[in-house]
Amino acid sequence: MIIPHLSLVKTTNTETYYTVSKVRQFAIDADEPIANSGTDLAPTPFDLLNASLASCTAIFLRIYAYKNNLDIGKIEIKIKIRKDEIGNFIFDRKISFEKEIHEAGKIMLLEAIKDTPVTKIITMSQTVQTNIT
Repeated sequence: MIIPHLSLVKTTNTETYYTVSKVRQFAIDADEPIANSGTDLAPTPFDLLNASLASCTAIFLRIYAYKNNLDIGKIEIKIKIRKDEIGNFIFDRKISFEKEIHEAGKIMLLEAIKDTPVTKIITMSQTVQTNIT
């Protein structure tokens, strides 16, 4: 279940792209690489999006495996964002497990992964409502 919550982002000064987000009691930094005129002091917003998708997937898989008595061991997830030939974003997500998983288990996990909250947010049509105050 997704509980609505507020994230607050502030820039640290007027000369750089570096930002600090306040999410509950945590601070999350973001920046751009030097090649994009940033200071490369933190992950990019795309890095954070990849991390969000990967961590949500890993948490979901751990819970799912536990509930279904699957011994999967450690989980490794690699995500690469790219664009297809017409400009749509593609998230290439590659998942590997420390333990060997039989084919039926892989099919079951692949089907379950479609239900991860961040996967749903990315794949379903969403609305961003913006107001300037």
